[in-house]
Amino acid sequence: MQSLRDTSSNNLTMRRARHVREWLAEASQEPVTVLLLGIKDLKQINDRLGRAMGDAVIRRVGQQIRAFAEQQLSPIRLMAKMPGREFMLVVDGNAGGKQLELAAQKLLEMVSVDLGEGAAPLHINARLGIALSRPTESRPNLAARAADALAKAYGRKGKRYVVAEAQAPFNPAMEQVDVALRSALAAREIVILLQPQFEVSSGRLVGAEALARLNHPQLGEIGAGDLFASADRCDLREELSHLIQDKAINIAAAWPAALSDLRLAVNLGAEELTEYYGAHLLELVAQAGFAPERLTLELTEESLIRDLERTAGQLELLRAKGMRIAVDDFGTGYSSLAYLKSLPLDYLKIDKGMTPDIVGTGKDRIIMRAIIAMAKALGMAIIAEGVEKAEELEMLRAEGCDYFQGFLRSPPLAPAEFERFALRAN
Repeated sequence: MQSLRDTSSNNLTMRRARHVREWLAEASQEPVTVLLLGIKDLKQINDRLGRAMGDAVIRRVGQQIRAFAEQQLSPIRLMAKMPGREFMLVVDGNAGGKQLELAAQKLLEMVSVDLGEGAAPLHINARLGIALSRPTESRPNLAARAADALAKAYGRKGKRYVVAEAQAPFNPAMEQVDVALRSALAAREIVILLQPQFEVSSGRLVGAEALARLNHPQLGEIGAGDLFASADRCDLREELSHLIQDKAINIAAAWPAALSDLRLAVNLGAEELTEYYGAHLLELVAQAGFAPERLTLELTEESLIRDLERTAGQLELLRAKGMRIAVDDFGTGYSSLAYLKSLPLDYLKIDKGMTPDIVGTGKDRIIMRAIIAMAKALGMAIIAEGVEKAEELEMLRAEGCDYFQGFLRSPPLAPAEFERFALRAN
């Protein structure tokens, strides 16, 4: 594959993630070293200075990496821009030792120069994960070890690079998902499904929750739980969540006029709710042409209580534009309920694991009844997840639940299927 093996120092080209997929698919056992470099503070740069500056920083980091590669004695097997904030270098040989440490330090120094424009200096916080190939090791396994080392480097203070342990045990299934996620983010291949939501009292369709999937040719369908677990291992949660929100909002913006009364719910993670998130989301909604008053943000209890003051400010900003806020998976997280009175909330969403309790006896139903009563007293509506049986829906109706979703009425649907379903339903 000549395009990946051009090691001429005068013709080093920054490849794209698809070239990484091609390299991973090769069966060669030649000894190599993988260096995975990440820009730890790229999101802060995007939020503070704008995405144009963030893109400029990525370009300049790429230029510095190319300059570094041209200085190396070992031939460069592959140099590629990865999803989000990462770059990959594959270098011939796997000797390691002092020479590798010096090279890592040199690379980090070169990308840490002033990358700003004009009088304002701009320095990035870069981290490096390194993995030396092992005999008979597959390339996906090698790439996964480099990603694991980078994840450790992101959380380390002082020394900014980590060399993967030579004999570290890895779960092959996890490694495959991590590689698939990185490629899917680069190609924007995450699929959005829409879970219909209904009013309990009337059965009327009122909206949909956006869910993420990845359809992989070897691994099959990868659900949101596995995708976000992989994103956490690879430190790509923000990139994954932002892509899901972007795609889902643009899908809903294209719904026909007959569905203009339907709401869209998107999930929001704990790491995203920074002081800049509200402005970012409002910009995304405006670009898509979607009415903000039709959008619901679903946040876990962990997201809400991590920084109550900052959280309250961001949610007030978004609510002032008409968005609604839901507590997702209520009943599975923190026991403190102080945030319920401190934050601007519109819905409590009962975790699907609790829904069967509504048809139980004794304590189960008492707890469910208490949750619904508390939400009503605080002026919030209740959404029940995972409703699969008619008797569950009847009990929810009797207890005063407002909305529900689940296989009783519909599984998650592809966007085109959801449109047809919605047009028939209402």
